Amino acid sequence: MALGLTKVPLDSNVFWSPVDPRTEGWFLVGNLPALITLLVGYVYVAKIAGPRWMKNRPPFDNLKPVIRAYNFAMVLTNALMLKYILARTYFGGGYSFYCQGISYTDRSDQAMELVSALYFYTFIRIIDFLDTIFFVLRKKFDHVSLLHVSHHCLVVFIGWYGASHGFGGQPMAGTAVNMFVHVIMYTYYFLASFGKRFEKYLFWKKYLTQLQLLQFIFCMVHILVPVFEPQCFIPLDHVAVVILPVIFFLAMFSRFYVHTYLKKRCTEVMKTALIKDIPDKERALATAREQPSFRENKKLN
Repeated sequence: MALGLTKVPLDSNVFWSPVDPRTEGWFLVGNLPALITLLVGYVYVAKIAGPRWMKNRPPFDNLKPVIRAYNFAMVLTNALMLKYILARTYFGGGYSFYCQGISYTDRSDQAMELVSALYFYTFIRIIDFLDTIFFVLRKKFDHVSLLHVSHHCLVVFIGWYGASHGFGGQPMAGTAVNMFVHVIMYTYYFLASFGKRFEKYLFWKKYLTQLQLLQFIFCMVHILVPVFEPQCFIPLDHVAVVILPVIFFLAMFSRFYVHTYLKKRCTEVMKTALIKDIPDKERALATAREQPSFRENKKLN
């Protein structure tokens, strides 16, 4: 069975990719100082300026309709982008799922449509910064964690790097999976914005985190194929720019999953086991001590 390899020669640029001539001159492309300014500004607003501004202000709870509309718009945007990109890569674009090189000289209509779509997708990930702004305005500062902020910054950096040094090729599979995950993720956020009305339908939050972990594992394995496959050429810096953040995400999301779900579950199991071991009289006394009347009497004494 043929593997369907797509071999794209890159001359001497095997270890460091050139600037993509197809996007040269586009806004933000190749402009590292502008990117750094954008990301530093985002972190400053998220961690310093925003919380400081909200310190003596009440949370903007009236933003819920805006957040709901934003989440719904992101579901549609990511779904449409996924369909558009798949039609120009793996389902109609002649892409090899196993190993796909990058062509810097392909200016066909299909190739430029893909490049333009991916460029646009980079700005969608910048718009994702609104997630953080909404958290800050609603004073949910615990949500603006290291994982949250670093995830947004690194995803934008990866998009910018692709725009500057070559869109397409092997990373497209991971990009498509990422779009799919965002569709599911923003669907969850949209339903959660309705509060208790949909709470019973949101039991799958844990599985959303599992899906994200599977995404990182897939991206890590898939992007390494060109390293070991001599018939498929892709600059190694592209591999590094994808795999290093993915390893970080996998470690951080795994830590979050263990802390949020596994440890919590273990604590509940141990608590249940301990309660079962308490004799009936001791259990009754322990229950009585938890009653408000018992605590009030204790205070009076």
